[in-house]
Amino acid sequence: MKKININFFNDNIKEEYKKFFLLFILLNLIFIINIDSEICIKRKKALSEGKKYIQQCFDDILLNNNSKTITLAPKISIIIPVYNCQNTIKAVVRSIQNQNMSDLEILLVNDYSKDNTSKIIQELEEEDHRIKIINNEKRMATLYSRNIGILHSKGKYILNLDNDDLFMNADLFDIIYNEAEINNLDLIGFSAVEGKSYNFSINKIEESIFHDHKDGLTVYQPELTYFAISQNNKYNLNDVHIWGRLTRADLYKDTINNLGKNAIGEIRNSCFVTWDEDDAMSMALYRYAKSYKFIKKYGIFHYLSDITSSITSKDDLKRYGELFFLDIVFDFSFDNFEGKKYSVIMLREMIIKKIHNFYNEKNVEFLKAILKKMLHSQYISFADKEKIMKYFNKIKFIKYQLD
Repeated sequence: MKKININFFNDNIKEEYKKFFLLFILLNLIFIINIDSEICIKRKKALSEGKKYIQQCFDDILLNNNSKTITLAPKISIIIPVYNCQNTIKAVVRSIQNQNMSDLEILLVNDYSKDNTSKIIQELEEEDHRIKIINNEKRMATLYSRNIGILHSKGKYILNLDNDDLFMNADLFDIIYNEAEINNLDLIGFSAVEGKSYNFSINKIEESIFHDHKDGLTVYQPELTYFAISQNNKYNLNDVHIWGRLTRADLYKDTINNLGKNAIGEIRNSCFVTWDEDDAMSMALYRYAKSYKFIKKYGIFHYLSDITSSITSKDDLKRYGELFFLDIVFDFSFDNFEGKKYSVIMLREMIIKKIHNFYNEKNVEFLKAILKKMLHSQYISFADKEKIMKYFNKIKFIKYQLD
């Protein structure tokens, strides 16, 4: 039988496929470039408008007369722990007062300030009936101050703000409130711009692990807080910030009350936690939240200060805060093997990095109590318990026998 030569036909087909493939790649590159250009333009515009808004707040400009409104049932309560912030607090409050939404409550929790802060916030309270001051009788730190403000709030939703952070635009509150109401959401997250100066020397944009989710989602914790841990064993802190999100007030208040007690109902010593307090509270909130959505909007400028507003974070206080967070992770995770697994991972990371850095007897006793709970938990595998013992065999003052 005579063979048919089809090489020429095949070569033509290959050439056509090559052209089609190159055209496909070119079109995709054009599409990606256009999308990226559009994103860059939108971001540049948003940051430019945000910078202008923040400058107006520092220039002490009131853009509306919302301060004359007496709100009996505020839509949103904004909670600000205040300590020695005389150079920023007025602009911070202006960034709230200049919102389009007027049905607001602003609670300033004065944590025993020593500079001119107290006088400034008193003047703000006199000019705006929506502002209320709560004075701590002694330094109580950020977590306590913020929680006291939340428990005294009357709004349907809570927004947290540090005393050197500012909201970036006037329509933020309307957008996130309407989104929460329409979709019956427990939490709404939005982007934060971070920098070390208010002229927008930007350090980074804080996004969310949820920016790929188009709809609200059922919250699973602890995956919610540290989404990447199962994939690459690295922390993903983009969703633990207590600012940059709107939270339903009744959920928040219930969580605070639950945070004050451990798994067996004992009072938890949380008043003076000054390290990882955002992490701990976020973990607790996510335990009880049922729905969450992320809004692609630059809503807040987070000032990266070298000076913390909390009580001085010495090494022993840092360790206590980290232990407190570990305790929260264990107690507030779901009662199953998957839920408790992250506390083992977190413990391992803590020990690897700070094997002997527990500093004082209080921290040692706290660590022992957490370790005892983990070793007696039915939701931590025997293999993981053996790992825990292996981590702590290097530390002479911790000795527990596995049952």
